[in-house]
Parts: sequence; structure tokens; C-alpha cells
Amino acid sequence: MNNKLYKLMNWPEIEEIIYSDGDDPHRILGAHKVGSNLLIQTFYPMAEEIEVVPSTGTKKYKMELADEAGFYAALVPYKEGFKYKYRIKLENGDIKEIYDAYNFDGRMDREDFIKFNSGMHYNIYEKFGAHLMEIDGVKGCAFAVWAPDAARVSVIGDFNDWDGRVNQMRRVDHDGVFEIFIPGAAEGDGYQFEVKTKGGVIFKRPDPYGYAFKDKESQVSKITSLGDIKWNDSAFIKNRTKFNRDSDPLSICELSLESFAAKHKNHIPDYEELAKEILSYVQDHGFNTIELKPVMEHIQGHPFHITGFFAIQNKYGDPVGFKKFVNIMHEAGIRVIMDFVTTFFPKLQCGLNSFDGQALYEYPDPRMGVHPRTGDLIFDFGRKQVTNFLLSSALFWVSTFHLDGLRVADIAKILYLDYDRKPGQWIPNMYGGNENLEAKDFLCNFNAVLKQAYPGLLTLTKETSCWPRVTGELDDGGLGFDYKWNNGWTKDFLDYIQNDPLFRSGNHNELTFSLVYCYTERFVLAFTHEEIGKGLEGLYDLMPGDTAQKMAGVRLAISYLMTHPGKKMIYMDPNELSIDNAVFLENMIHSLNEIYYSRPALYQIDTNDSGFEWINSMAAEECMMSFMRKGESDKDMLIIVVNMAGVDRTFEVGVPADGKYYEIFNSDDTCYGGSGMVNPGRIEADFSEADGRPYSIPVKVASSSLAIFSYTPYTTQEKKIRKIREEEANNKMQEREKTLRELKNRQEKEEAELLKELHERYEKELAAQEEAIEKKYEQIEEERISSIVSEAALKSISGGKKTAAKKTATPKTAAKGQKTAASKSAVKKAPAKKTTRKTSGTKTSNTKTNKKDDNK
Repeated sequence: MNNKLYKLMNWPEIEEIIYSDGDDPHRILGAHKVGSNLLIQTFYPMAEEIEVVPSTGTKKYKMELADEAGFYAALVPYKEGFKYKYRIKLENGDIKEIYDAYNFDGRMDREDFIKFNSGMHYNIYEKFGAHLMEIDGVKGCAFAVWAPDAARVSVIGDFNDWDGRVNQMRRVDHDGVFEIFIPGAAEGDGYQFEVKTKGGVIFKRPDPYGYAFKDKESQVSKITSLGDIKWNDSAFIKNRTKFNRDSDPLSICELSLESFAAKHKNHIPDYEELAKEILSYVQDHGFNTIELKPVMEHIQGHPFHITGFFAIQNKYGDPVGFKKFVNIMHEAGIRVIMDFVTTFFPKLQCGLNSFDGQALYEYPDPRMGVHPRTGDLIFDFGRKQVTNFLLSSALFWVSTFHLDGLRVADIAKILYLDYDRKPGQWIPNMYGGNENLEAKDFLCNFNAVLKQAYPGLLTLTKETSCWPRVTGELDDGGLGFDYKWNNGWTKDFLDYIQNDPLFRSGNHNELTFSLVYCYTERFVLAFTHEEIGKGLEGLYDLMPGDTAQKMAGVRLAISYLMTHPGKKMIYMDPNELSIDNAVFLENMIHSLNEIYYSRPALYQIDTNDSGFEWINSMAAEECMMSFMRKGESDKDMLIIVVNMAGVDRTFEVGVPADGKYYEIFNSDDTCYGGSGMVNPGRIEADFSEADGRPYSIPVKVASSSLAIFSYTPYTTQEKKIRKIREEEANNKMQEREKTLRELKNRQEKEEAELLKELHERYEKELAAQEEAIEKKYEQIEEERISSIVSEAALKSISGGKKTAAKKTATPKTAAKGQKTAASKSAVKKAPAKKTTRKTSGTKTSNTKTNKKDDNK
């Protein structure tokens, strides 16, 4: 080896390169001015020989092998602006020419590092990751990654035979940012980051900021340009700023790209083909918004286990294809919302998990960093670089693909430190509470940054722990979301409707309870993929009964969702139900959406109770309820009547005003697959009280069905006619009441006369009975006396003188005579009953007298 060259070389630093232990290879490799010469050094282990080929001139400089490991060096004359590339002969005889990667400076500067480490570099995705570019006429790809605990990071890929020794990266910031520009790296090349820990362990990681993956397992990133298209949605984007989240209608169709792609058996459709198919489906059902399950790259079959937070699902195409997808939707006036996962990431050895050998994106303490039930890893919201990663991801999707909103997955998992944890398994916050204050601050900042950058953008979330003011204003202590899924309503309603109609009455409060809290947040009523899984087929499977009853239940459920306060969302799957049933439900959902958009009462006052009023919420036994939805104008009022029972019913429904009522929707209509029990024509309010209201209308409602009635006040002419009819009715009522009073008076008089007559007749009959008894008694006494006299006469005749002597001489005979005379006198002087008592007394007295006579 040339002695001069040997002396110029720093051998300890060269060994650092050879053993891949350093984090500043640019200090050694590349071209460095030494006096009047350039010392050019490179490390290429697979090379057999290397030449330096200047970009101008014909002279070439053969490099000397300084170390058998593949370290080459050359000393060439210095020239201002000297450019060169290497001509490398590989061990297999192949020749390749490449520019020196270590001859290019990094792209990031001090301001980038300050903003990133402060969590405020919202477009950091433009610096991190892999970006195709041209520097000084040299095409290649710039790579950057954050790995603070790594001892060394290299880029490996198709462009360097996946050898981590070739393209070692330079640490450009003390907080762990590594950079390198690799000439010749091209679109479509696969790549990874090879990380060597301080303990000497080497492993490979995909790019956290990569735009695409090359494999299904999401282990190999792919160099991908975002490309561009001619957007035709400027008017749409401008108009979305006019959307009023409180008083404008929002009807969302949640869907999965996989479900629509699965319909194609012979090929995998691209984003543009899917867009046209989905647009037709959405328009047929009448939705004005779609919400896509994550289109980020994820584990197959697990769409919420994200592996690429900046990577589009490449099996349906590239970023340009998804831009076309959104553009097609916007041209048709359809908003596009995407599910966005900020709460957790999967515990994979090839992902963000321990990215640089230590917990980097997740909390280091498993009591905060690992979800105890699922094993998923929770982002470290206390680390500014991590929250910057998530914020920049959200802004990337909105900015790059013109998305209209993001729906953040279940935030309860991150808001509470003890979520799904037992005592001792969680760490209290600085105040001793169970709230994750770092996560709360992140969500507030998330909404603040997005809303400031993109006015009119919608943010939604699912939160199941009753955290207060999820949709509250940031200035008022809220989290700042526009809408929150009403999971409480969904659970209560589905729990109720799954019961057989015979047993629903006992759970009536599950229907009415939602109105207690439905104005505490801005809610979206949702039948989501979580509750009904397979779309309407999943909802169908939940219903009790036979096929007809199940379909009636599905129609009822969707109709009730569309009439209850709150914005709307239904998860739809194109592979659901039979063709006939799907057509019926398509017709019904389209009709409901048209009614929803055209009737302000269903959306205008969704955030306070002045837009809703119960008519009857107490008919639990009948499984029935009725209520009003109201808009800003009285004429917008709608009457909704719901029959949850298993039998048809007819109700007298109280209404608040006199007027005309028309049935504008009935879920039992034959065009929706029902039996046809509807209320056609005009229904005039009756002057009869019902449900505590002065007017009522008669309504027929089939089993498991819902009917909507519009209200139309009478015209001036109709009011005059109505007044005449009302006066006639009042007159008839008064006449009727008068007639009733007269009849009542006549009845009372007749009853009094009859009572008097009966009383007199009773008195007469009673007197006659008493007289008859008296006569009868006298007759009996006379017959008894006669019998005694006759007996005495007979004895007198038979006894002769003896008897005569006894009659005159015996004192007893005289007493008997006195007794008889007294008895006769008493009978003549007193009534029958009293006579009896007195006679008895007389008899007793006479008996005593006789006893005295005997004693004498």
C-alpha cells in the first residue's frame, strides 16, 4: 500500500467502520481534502476491485485495498467541485457503477431537530422515511430514522445486496436522528433499517415513516413516491368549511375495502375500481359520507393492528390510486372519513416494538406500556417525538389524500391508567389519580392542530368509559372532538331488540334511558362493525323469530336509528343477506336518508332537548312509544310512532296541534318487504284527548314497525271550515250535554216517584199484614176459649152435682174465671205483638194470685 496514503488514514476510525460500530461514517468515508489532494475512502465488502471515475475527463483512479474486509482508499488531485462515482467489480465478476453515498450532506437542520424534539414538527414525514430526490444531478433516495438508543443504524435493501456494512448512517442529532442519501436507490426497491444495539445485538426493522411495504408481513418497506393527480375537489373542500356540525345532516356508511374486494373472485381490484363500485353502492343507499376501516397497512385480518402509520395498503394500489379514490368520492359530493389508530400498536418483533433495542414508541414500564388483556403496546404520550409521530401521521393522511375526517379508535384505553387493570397493575399519575394526563393532552393537541390546519375537518371517536366532555370545546376543558359514538344507545337498543317481543316490556327503560344523556355530547348513533360484524346480515342474525320477523326487526332497528336524536352511521357489507332482502333494505335506507336530509326536524336540533319531546314513553306493556322531532319551525314537526310488540296495534296518538297529518314513512310498507299495514291519505286531528294532549290521530302500526307522520297546519280557508265544523261539533256537544241533563233529571224524578209509590205500597202491605195477624190471633184465642168452655160443659154434664158444687165452692174456679175475663179484655185493647206480651204478663200475675189463693 502507498506509504503516503497509509499515513493519511485514521486506522482506529477505519476499524470502527469495518466492525460497523460507529454512528458517524461520513467522518471517514467519502472524499476529504488533504492538502492539495482528496482522500477518497469506501467500504464495500463484496468488491474485488474499485475504481474512482471522475464525472469529467477520462482518467480513472484505482483504489487500494486498505483492509481485507473490503476497505478501499485512493488519493486523487483536488479539484473544485470534483464529482465522481465508483466502478465496482464484484466477486462474481459483475460490474456496477454507483455514486458515493458519503459525498452528500443530510437534509435535516437544527430547526428540524428542535421542532421534532418539541413535538411540533407536524410535517416531519417529509424528512423521515425514504424520499426519492435528485441532488446535484444525482438521483437517489434520502433516508432518515429516529433511533436514539442504537449504536449504529444502516440502510439495507435491493440496492446494496442487503448488506448492513455498506450504507451505514450518520447520527446527525444527539437525540438519535440518523440520515443518509443513497444514490441509485430507486422506486420500488425494498429496504429496511438494520439496527445494532449498544450491546452488539443486530436486528432489522421496517421504516416507521415508510409509504409502502413490499411484503404481506409488513417487514420490508418499499421506496414509494406519493405521486400526484389532477384534483377536481377544490369546490368540495371549500364547501366543507360551511358544514355545521350541530345542525347539518350527517349520514355515514361505514365500510371495509376488503369486503368489496372480496366480491372479485378472479382478480384484486385497484383503488380506482373500488371507488366506482363503492360510490354506486353508497349512492344507491343514499349516504352522504363514508367511513373506511383503516386503509393503512395492517396485519392481515386485523385492520386495527397497524404496521405502517404512513403506508397505504399496497395490494389495492399505490398512493396515487388512493388519491383517485378520494377524488371520485368528492366529485360525487361524498365525504371520506378514515379510521385512525392512535391508541396502540401490535407487539411484533418486526414493527415499532423496541425499535432501537429499547422501548421507544411505547411506555417503558409495562404497567403503562402493555395492554393487559390484548398484549398490544400503548404509545408513550409523554415522549414528544412519539406524539409528533402520531400528529404528523394524521396530518399526512389529511393533507396527502384530502380526507374529510378521522375517527380515532377507542380512546378509553389510553385515557385511564387503570383501564382493564387490577390494583397494583397500574401507576397513578402525579396527582395520585387514574387519568393519563399525557394522553389527554395529546388528544387535545391532536384536535387543535388538525382543526387549525384544516377547517371543516371532522374528528370522531369511540369512548366507552364516560370520560366527560369528549366533544366539549378545548377552551372549556373538553377534548375537542366533533362527534362521539353513542355506544350506550347501541348496546341498550340491541339488548332490548334481541328479546322475544313477549318479554320486551320488562326492559322498556333500555329504550328510553338514552334520552337522559343524549345531549351531553354530540353523538353519532351507530350500528358499527363491532356490534353487527357482517353488516345488515349481522343485524339480521341478532333478531328473534322467523325470517319475516327478523326482517321486520332489521327494518325497525334502522328506522329507529334514523329518527332518534344524533347523527347516523351504519356498517354496510356488500355480501349481506339475500338479493331480495338486500333490495328491500336498500330501498328503505335510501328512503330514510332522503327523509333525513329533507326534514329539518331530524337533524336541525340534535344537540339540545328542544328538538325532541316524548308523547308516550310509558307504554311498556304494549311495547310502544311515540315522540316528536322538532325543527326551528313549528311546521317541521314530525310524529314518530313505534310498535316493538309482536302483534299489530291501533293507537290513538296524542298530537300537540290541530292540523293535517300524513304518513311519510312506514317500515312495514310492501316496497320495503313489509306486510303493507300503512296509514294512507290525510289524517285530520280529532277533537279528542289522548296522551295528555287536546288532539289525537288514529294510527295503525304493524308488529315490529315504525311510522313517521308529517304535520301540516290548516290554510286560512281550511281554518274557517275547521272553525265552522268545530262550532257545529261544540253545538252538538252542548245539545248532547243538555239532552243528557234532561234525561238525567227525568230519570231522577221518575226514580223519586217510583220510590214514593213503593214506600206507600210497603206501608199498606205492612198494615194489612198486622191486621191479618191480629185477626188470626183473636180467632185462635176464641177457639181456645171455646174449647175450654166446651170441655168444662162436658165435665159438668158427666159429673152432676159434684161438678156443680166444685164450681161454686172451689176458689180455683173463681180464679180461672177471672183469668179468662182478663185475657179477653187485654186482647181487645192492644195490638197483636204487644197484646201477646201483656197477655203473658197477665197470665203470670194470675198464676201468682192463684198460688196465693192456694196458700190461703
